Amino acid sequence: MRRPTNSPPGRTQRGAALLLIMLAIMVAASAVLITRLSVSELRAAQIDRTQAALGAARRALIAYAAVQPDMVFGKGVVLPCPDFDDSLGLPEGVAHESDCGASGTTVIGRLPWRTLGIDPPRDGSSECLWYVVSGAFKDAGAASSTLSNPDTNGQLQLWGIEAGSVTEGQQPSERIAAMVVAPMAALPGQGRPVTNGRQCGDSFTASAYLDSDPMSGISNAILSGSPDVVDLLAVAAGYSEVHNDRIAVITREDLAAATLDRPDQEPQMRALGRAVAACIADYARHNAGGPNDRRLPWPAPLALADYRVDAQYDDDAGASMSGRIADVMDDSNALTGNAVVRALSDCDSGAVPAWSAGMRNLWSNWKDHFYYVVAESHVPTAVVPSVCTNCLTVNGSGQYAAVVMFGARRLEVIGQSRDAPPIDPDTKRDVANYLEAANSLAFPYAGGGFDFVSQPAGNTFNDLLFCIDDTLGVSDC
Repeated sequence: MRRPTNSPPGRTQRGAALLLIMLAIMVAASAVLITRLSVSELRAAQIDRTQAALGAARRALIAYAAVQPDMVFGKGVVLPCPDFDDSLGLPEGVAHESDCGASGTTVIGRLPWRTLGIDPPRDGSSECLWYVVSGAFKDAGAASSTLSNPDTNGQLQLWGIEAGSVTEGQQPSERIAAMVVAPMAALPGQGRPVTNGRQCGDSFTASAYLDSDPMSGISNAILSGSPDVVDLLAVAAGYSEVHNDRIAVITREDLAAATLDRPDQEPQMRALGRAVAACIADYARHNAGGPNDRRLPWPAPLALADYRVDAQYDDDAGASMSGRIADVMDDSNALTGNAVVRALSDCDSGAVPAWSAGMRNLWSNWKDHFYYVVAESHVPTAVVPSVCTNCLTVNGSGQYAAVVMFGARRLEVIGQSRDAPPIDPDTKRDVANYLEAANSLAFPYAGGGFDFVSQPAGNTFNDLLFCIDDTLGVSDC
């Protein structure tokens, strides 16, 4: 009897069904894997686009700061204000310079892309970028700081959500000058109206775009709104479904590199130093005692309540013969009969041709860097005629009635720190944070001979010196 050559129908069907099940499982697993890979790749691509947009905005902002001295001579180290809303009749993307909050107040709004001369950068979810600028650095017309230079501290810190602490800007000198924020895709509760003829949406409500961290309570959409306050923004280091803002920062060092490394920086500061010394010398030409009365004004104190305010640089008869350059001349005038009220703010450009309105603004933004020592024979209480008897010398030579010094770039290698109230403890009062070598030892100066140091700039010395001789002539020294 012959065996059957075919398997029973039931066994064949069961085998086919098993193959179909296995195939379905493989297809499903492949689909899950492909989906996961697609989501991961999509997320990575979004992050790449976002980082590129943040980088472009950051570079444009630093470039804005770098070119301001070419646009307006004497302008401080500044960044533009944000675009806040549709007020003032300004086009979209233009900085609101005249409506940018009180002086010293940090502000938030959309990135002013049109002011920066770029197309609106968009993050990986096609949203336009937002922007926060410290009150100390904002280019806000009358609300701009009256002391803005590369030693100015920022007013922003960055909170790391995973770390649960400040991750950038812990120390005063490290605080952030500005932040660019990419809002990314809307989270639940963030209503973003459809654009109606605008490139970056109709809503200027920051909370519709920027996130809040439930653990720390920090909202990237809300600032203190008060002058001279340090504000916090939060960011997650990795991917987060509840907080997806991405942030790029601009530091004080970024702005310093853009300004101090300009080839015209040192010549400009030398010109300023000569002009400041010439204005102080010209003050003596207005003394009531006539041409032989070449008494020079008292210095201002080293420690001031607010280094930003020009009027705080007030001469002080009770101080020593060394201190800061004074602008207000009331104590000196009482002894010399001089009628010049403000030696620098009102300096006579006819007598000092270099003293332009721009030079005056440049002094205001750098006034905390200037120091002054007057010889005993030329103080307001000295006898007339003013004769240099035991005056000041530089590198062992000369006989100078006064020496003006400019403390240049902060030298980190010798630990110079230049923090100031009202936010930070005062390290500006310590002259060694500005002047080096023997120059810092002249504070206080109580009379007699003193030899100052002038030498090429290096890692441990960069003072610039300007001398006033006993005929009121001014020179680099």
